[in-house]
Amino acid sequence: MVRGRYLGRKCQKKSMEAIKKELKKIGYLALFFLLAFGYIILIMKLFLEEYSITTYVLGKAILGAIIAAKTVVILDVALKLEWLENRPRYLSVLYRTFVYTLAALILGSIEGFLEAYRGTRVISQAMAKFWQRESFSQILAVTLCLAVVFCLHNLWQEIDRYWGKGTLRKFFLGRS
Repeated sequence: MVRGRYLGRKCQKKSMEAIKKELKKIGYLALFFLLAFGYIILIMKLFLEEYSITTYVLGKAILGAIIAAKTVVILDVALKLEWLENRPRYLSVLYRTFVYTLAALILGSIEGFLEAYRGTRVISQAMAKFWQRESFSQILAVTLCLAVVFCLHNLWQEIDRYWGKGTLRKFFLGRS
């Protein structure tokens, strides 16, 4: 009986450590994406200010950063990239950037459709409303911004993997 309690506590301790590690990883990613999305939103607000258009999208940036961070963690685990190990590193960066951007576009489209559906409650009307609301130039601009952010993240990952895990963070965030 005592041995069973010991094993149970040991298992709980390992589970808590794994959860802490996962939350820490998602936290760093969410912070990175929040800074990147915040920068993009700031530029967008400055451009729109010239036309006296005000926007309030900070909440979307925070939610987008959390979703992007969790998506990256899930895709990193789900993608089997052994075939890229013996290839130049830029292929891994480009491939991951493409997959992450595509996933973000799909999730963004689903979100936009669900938002339209919530207003109409009819699938055909929601689809029509979704396509009326979205413009090609807006979708292209968002896609390009997302691709740049994901590319920066993937470059960071590859450089960190090459130099050794954590070395890049210590290089930038450590004391001289």
